[in-house]
Amino acid sequence: MNSLPKFARISAAAGAVVWLLLLLTVTSDSRETEIIHKVVFFGMLVIVPLALSLVPIENERGFYRVAVLVQPVAAVPAIASFFFPAGFLAASLSSAWLILSILIALFGLTRFKSRGLYPVAESSVDAGLVYLTVAGGWLVVYRFGIQPLGYGETIILLTVVHFHFAGLGAPIIAGLSGRVLATRNYPRRMFGVCVFAIVGAMPLVAAGITFSPWLGFVGTLLIAIGLVLLVLLTFGWVIPAVAPLTGRVLLAIGALSTCAAMVLASLYAYSLATKTLIIDIPTMALTHGLLNAFGFVTCTLLAWTVITIRSRANVT
Repeated sequence: MNSLPKFARISAAAGAVVWLLLLLTVTSDSRETEIIHKVVFFGMLVIVPLALSLVPIENERGFYRVAVLVQPVAAVPAIASFFFPAGFLAASLSSAWLILSILIALFGLTRFKSRGLYPVAESSVDAGLVYLTVAGGWLVVYRFGIQPLGYGETIILLTVVHFHFAGLGAPIIAGLSGRVLATRNYPRRMFGVCVFAIVGAMPLVAAGITFSPWLGFVGTLLIAIGLVLLVLLTFGWVIPAVAPLTGRVLLAIGALSTCAAMVLASLYAYSLATKTLIIDIPTMALTHGLLNAFGFVTCTLLAWTVITIRSRANVT
């Protein structure tokens, strides 16, 4: 059983090395777009396998085994697609990542079907696995070079980023916290609201892009509430329950990062709804985007990796 999570961790470590090498490459004439591309690469190469390594709680095979083994293979053509002009070839290459995201979603759905809604922490993990398909689908759209519903290519690209990190990462992180909270006396209603807000906000944010900025503003406020509750639970109950100092520090950094990131996200969503320029898209990408991707999701997943490895070592 431990061999698959270990393979996923190795894939994430190797992916980090590849990502550092990719920083030397150029995929766009725009500095802002280039940075966002590199964040997408990091999501594919590091965040997805790292998240997959933390999901299993029992002898899960099937779609999980296929997804873990396919992930590094699918990342190669998907990343290669960014070095070709947008069009049919680039979209075809990127479709490998869409196929992977569908496999991961099927894994999440089979987990949910075999277990049901409870425990809520595991349903939160399942939601994160399913939401990755949104990133996979919009990646193909972006590499095809089309702009459905009048979306600009930057919005499409940022949607890919959002669902690699917030869409996949936030629900899984909430679920991992819930596993630790289940062993302690904690405010259960607070955690339930936290999961509901984080999972329920994602469709609202997407609807805000499609239908009304006010829906997006409500969705942003909802996810902000969920993440603030998660921060309170993290500092109040989760951090005191975990042993490694490194894990505690990384959890704290991740919690503080998401607070700052969600303030920026709320201001941006409000500016869209009221048609008032407060923060523009490039500024959001370089502030909220980087805080959320590297401060919150990366640091927190690394924290849970350290905690998980330590706990398994103590058991054996």
